[in-house]
Amino acid sequence: MKKFLNDESGAVTVDFVVLTAGAVLIAVAVGTTLATKVSTAVAAISL
Repeated sequence: MKKFLNDESGAVTVDFVVLTAGAVLIAVAVGTTLATKVSTAVAAISL
């Protein structure tokens, strides 16, 4: 039981999941912003 309580390998997994989720959220935000700006630029070019 002591070995199980002292095992921290799951904590590392949780850290990586949180970091990955943050990276995905940032990527989605950047992608959404770029998509909006690109579509606005394309609309301005099309006459």
